[in-house]
Amino acid sequence: MRNLKYLIIFIFFASCGYNPVYKTDQISKFKLGIINHSGDKKVGRELINNLEKFKDKKSNNIFDIYLTTIKKENIVSKDKKGDPSSYKIQLEVNLDLISQNNDKKFSKKFIKETTYNSMNNNFDLNRYKKKLEKNLTAQILQEINNFFGILQNDL
Repeated sequence: MRNLKYLIIFIFFASCGYNPVYKTDQISKFKLGIINHSGDKKVGRELINNLEKFKDKKSNNIFDIYLTTIKKENIVSKDKKGDPSSYKIQLEVNLDLISQNNDKKFSKKFIKETTYNSMNNNFDLNRYKKKLEKNLTAQILQEINNFFGILQNDL
């Protein structure tokens, strides 16, 4: 009975044309030519590595992409001694797409931020901060993929 239930669910999803919403290997109506970056190197490197998949697409609409990344770290609150007790980290990515074929230009700003508490151990604090940066970068990449999906409808 249980196997029958899984079989029916599988047949339903296989035959209805189900596609994941955040599918990254979609058929693209554009491809990326030159990828330029300025700003924070670590965040920029991760963005560029994930955007390289759009360079191999076969399309006549070729866009150059210009990324500007800004990472801001601020102290949100301090304890009685004056030591920081919580921080805020903010990643801002300005994305400009410029067509090589015509004068089409698309711009979008992506901003993600989070706050976190201080830790006694600086090593653990730095590891946690790097993990948060990676998570924020992944969220921005997901938003960029969504933006590219919307952009394909406009072309």
